[in-house]
Amino acid sequence: MDTLITIIYKPLRAFRELKSSEKFPFMSLVVLLIVVVITNILMIPVNAKVFELTFSSIQIPLNEAQSKQMENMMQIMHKLRYLIAMGSVFTYLFTLVAYTLIIWILTKIMKQSLSFQKAFELIIHCCFVLAIGNLVSAFILYGQGIENIKSMYEISLTGLNLLTSVEQVGIPFYIFLTLINPFQVWFLVLLTVGLAILADLKFSKAFITCFIFWVILIAYAVVIIYFSQLFTQKIGLIQ
Repeated sequence: MDTLITIIYKPLRAFRELKSSEKFPFMSLVVLLIVVVITNILMIPVNAKVFELTFSSIQIPLNEAQSKQMENMMQIMHKLRYLIAMGSVFTYLFTLVAYTLIIWILTKIMKQSLSFQKAFELIIHCCFVLAIGNLVSAFILYGQGIENIKSMYEISLTGLNLLTSVEQVGIPFYIFLTLINPFQVWFLVLLTVGLAILADLKFSKAFITCFIFWVILIAYAVVIIYFSQLFTQKIGLIQ
């Protein structure tokens, strides 16, 4: 846990300690998951608002039975909201493992020496920054008022998306802009520093590897949103 805190203001020292330590940083993982759970709980009213906006944007006329089913679904989600928030921890753990696998494969392709465990430890500590970013975004949403959310896509308030709107640039590019924020930049910098230290690399080579990794993550998020938009438009759910 000390390493997780130190990484915020002394990343070089933190990663050197991580490299020399043979113990798995279990407490760092626990703290990261706690931050994720807190953020998920804070996002429960936000997600409810997003679901409401999604329901109101459906263009296909619903009969009385279908409308009742949608209302029942909203009620079920409301009753299970805390269980869903806690259950999302397992999804986040899977995401951490997936990130680790990608960075580990990239290091092998680049002929770099990094064990899977050290890659996992690197991802844990760097993702702490992203978790803090999501928490900050949740606090900003509360500060502006959840009732003022006008779009299901406008719930990330720390990126370049603040300079434009969904209507002006389209959904895929808007999502891309949400991912260009100080916490993502910080994540990339920490990942580069950590990989350079843990794998004994020059910072230039570590940066190339980490930038490719970061581009993969950004591209995946944008592509998923793009095809999701195409699908919903094709079946007539939204305009």
